[in-house]
Amino acid sequence: MNLCIDIGNTNTKFGLFEGYELKKVFTESDALDVIFDHYTLEHIFLSKTGANENVELRLKRSRKKFELLVYSPYLRFPIEVLYKTPHTLGADRIAGAVAANDLFKNQNVLKIDFGTCITFDFVNSSNQYEGGGISPGMNMRFRALHNYTARLPLVDPFQFTDFPLVGTDTPTSMLSGVVHGIKNEVSGIIKDYEARFGALKVVATGGDASLFVTLLENDIFASPYLVLEGLHRILQFNLD
Repeated sequence: MNLCIDIGNTNTKFGLFEGYELKKVFTESDALDVIFDHYTLEHIFLSKTGANENVELRLKRSRKKFELLVYSPYLRFPIEVLYKTPHTLGADRIAGAVAANDLFKNQNVLKIDFGTCITFDFVNSSNQYEGGGISPGMNMRFRALHNYTARLPLVDPFQFTDFPLVGTDTPTSMLSGVVHGIKNEVSGIIKDYEARFGALKVVATGGDASLFVTLLENDIFASPYLVLEGLHRILQFNLD
């Protein structure tokens, strides 16, 4: 089996693959103990967008027999990367783009990751990664409203079951501004891509994706483990 580890800005995910199939995903802090105790690993692919020194240290100190590959922008990729500064391109962005391209080969595809940041990544119908955009994520926006004002509270959007357009108090007004602001921002960006490139597939992932896929009226394919699947595709491509 192969293990792909995605160290993000907020969470760390561990994906176990058998052949081409994602078999199990772990998010617990002690996941490596469970994985090492119950599975035999051939390759481990480590991607570090955020910081989790404990995981990398555990891997390097482990006595288990496996080949460790650490993400680098100088690896080979199954799509052509046209980004002008590939050394600054986050591993999560290119991995998500690779997986989205695998889902819709030879088609224009826009991957949207609703995570700590909202990232937009575009792969054209010639299977070339062109780039995209980065915007503040939902929780980042709520924290900014709280931290940079004297009286606005810190709102947890997941305490709400309804997202009214017209807020009737301060928390629901903030909820309306952030949630509907993101919804319309994303919808507008999708339309801009369609106007420029024509027919377009949209793939969503990230911790907040389920909320916005429901709110958006666009035809969106949701894939919660897109980054892990993209990392495994990159690993396989470099092992071939």
